[in-house]
Amino acid sequence: MKYLVTGAGQIGSQLTQDLVDAGHDVVVLRRRQVDVGRVQVLVGDVLDRDLLATAMDGVDAVFHCIHTAYDAKQWDQVLPTRELAVMDAAADAGVPVVFPESVYGFGVQSVDLSEGAELAPVSPLGEVRARLLKARQEHRARTISVVASDLWGPTAAPKTSVAHLSVLVPRPQGKRGFAMGNPTMPHTLTFIPDLTRAMAYAADHASEVAPEGDAVLHAPSQDTGSLEDFNRTVSGRVGVRHKTLTRIPRALLAAAGRVSPMMAELRNQAYLWDRPAVLRPGVLTEEHGLNPTDVGASLDRTLV
Repeated sequence: MKYLVTGAGQIGSQLTQDLVDAGHDVVVLRRRQVDVGRVQVLVGDVLDRDLLATAMDGVDAVFHCIHTAYDAKQWDQVLPTRELAVMDAAADAGVPVVFPESVYGFGVQSVDLSEGAELAPVSPLGEVRARLLKARQEHRARTISVVASDLWGPTAAPKTSVAHLSVLVPRPQGKRGFAMGNPTMPHTLTFIPDLTRAMAYAADHASEVAPEGDAVLHAPSQDTGSLEDFNRTVSGRVGVRHKTLTRIPRALLAAAGRVSPMMAELRNQAYLWDRPAVLRPGVLTEEHGLNPTDVGASLDRTLV
């Protein structure tokens, strides 16, 4: 099989490695030249129609993993036009497009999110995600969005992954971690290799999992309890004395948001950390047998 992966960040790089390890041919289209292993890399923008056509030649599916700065204005400027370009090309080629997706578009339903929930965003970032999901649903291409909770794993970006920022970076050094909201609330985490495995499976079974032309599915995700539970697990795994996570004061987060767009967006997403955020298993787990990786094995792959 041959696949196109657009973007090579924390999700695209893991997915590319998975596909190569499985013996597939992979073309990566990204905006900057970076070595991503044994694959053909094309440098440019998916808005370049000729370049996208070259990248699409002979592929069986497209994985659209492009992202941009954690800023609703940037998301709105960068993401919709590029998703549309990829969906148009995929529809013309008769191949499916698989997207990684977050829980943002579902708003406070994230407290206990079941597959099939209606879109109900409550933040600027969530509004962008909801518009993207709606556009996929209405497009003639076959589209599959695989929803994940907060990401962690060997390719996670430490500056943007809450699990890494709060736990996986400080705890192996014996340092205390910091957390937004209430770290004792149940909070699902998604191991990036579980997300990418689900995306690959969805692409290979696109007509089955998206018979109506569009599907929003949940990635297999780990029941790690709360972020504090995860902190305790990691502390024991790396052999350091457990230190309770320190909550970041709301006033400090608000002050930081006045000078940092990213911190402002994090403040808007605080509802995810002030209450439970549970991603329930969906059809990929319950009907297709894709289970999340054991937490211990996941830590072994991440803490190297």
